[in-house]
Parts: sequence; C-alpha cells; structure tokens
Amino acid sequence: MSYEAYVHTLNKTLQAFAQQVEHFAGVALQAAVQFRSEFNTFTGDWHWQWQWQSPVEFTALQATLLKVLLALLLGTGVLIAWSWGVYGRVITEKFVRPSTLKEIEELKLSVAKLKLPKEHSPRI
Repeated sequence: MSYEAYVHTLNKTLQAFAQQVEHFAGVALQAAVQFRSEFNTFTGDWHWQWQWQSPVEFTALQATLLKVLLALLLGTGVLIAWSWGVYGRVITEKFVRPSTLKEIEELKLSVAKLKLPKEHSPRI
C-alpha cells in the first residue's frame, strides 16, 4: 500500500469518525433539550409553576462549537486513558518511586559538573 493510499484511507476514516461523533453529540444535545421540555411540562402541572429556564439560548454556531468541544474533550480523555494504560507503569516507576541515595549522589555530582551559580542550583 502506497503512502498516498494510506493517507487517503486515514483521512476517510477520520472524517467518518468525526461525522459519527458530531451525530452523537447532536443526538445528545437533542435529548437534553427534549428532557428539559418534558421536565418543564411535568413540573408545569404543579400549582407552584416552577420551570427552569436556560440563561443561554444556543444558536446553530454555538451548538456546533459545543459539539466540537465535547468531541475534543471526549477524544482527549480517551487518548489520556490509552496513554496511561501504555505508559503508566513506566511513569510511575520513573517519577513516583522514592529515589535511592545513589541516584541522589549521582544527581549532585552531575549538577556540580555544570558549575551553576548558587541561585540556579537545584535544591537536593
């Protein structure tokens, strides 16, 4: 498979995925609006007439931007979860475990070789 064919297939796949995410976000937004209207209808029958009104009415552009934002947040969350699954053990071993005395001494020696001024030296 050539590079151009690979890029074309990847672009088509990403476009299809983006369209599915946009469709899902649109359905979720419609469901939220429907739920709000049903809730208002349900609570409107009571004698105290409490109804929740949104302080913002979305235009078509705002709704599209909201869908894009939600898709980006969802995608970022999925990528973070996947990355943590792949690299989490390495990150934990590198940064979470306590340093040994040998590692601290090696760090002090490497910093001393740099001959940094006192204000730029790390506090070890």
